[in-house]
Amino acid sequence: MNTVRKIFLAAACLLACLSVSAQNDLNINRIFQDFGKQKGTVLIELAKDVLGNHTQINRYKSLIIPSDTGIVRTTALAIEQDLKNGKILMENRKDGKTVTGYYCIKRQDSKYYEYILFTDKSQKMTLIYLRGNFPPDKLEDELNKLKDLFIEVNNKRIKL
Repeated sequence: MNTVRKIFLAAACLLACLSVSAQNDLNINRIFQDFGKQKGTVLIELAKDVLGNHTQINRYKSLIIPSDTGIVRTTALAIEQDLKNGKILMENRKDGKTVTGYYCIKRQDSKYYEYILFTDKSQKMTLIYLRGNFPPDKLEDELNKLKDLFIEVNNKRIKL
């Protein structure tokens, strides 16, 4: 009985590690790592247990950072590299620069879709990574569900 329990526990840990590392092979992960702890940035990361049954999104990560030409250029390059295996869902450009972009990556070996959302407006750049079991035509519906989601942080209720 103990052996079965240990095997089950090891398998559960392995699954958890694999699901957390899904984004690690994307170039945008470097943006979250390099800039996520800088002064003046807001980094939020939510897993399925926080998102609950409200949405089909099982991973949410966002970074809001003061807009800087170097950071925006680095982010745009990372997104471009990640899009070799994806497609542009929507992109708005102004003066040759992407102001808003929604991108989708669907890996052949996964049932999940991965989304990269990007905005560079009002002196702030926002980068969002989402993963979930829903196709691109349901992305807006899932994003609307997030608007009604509250999370508890340090005994404070925060609306996403």
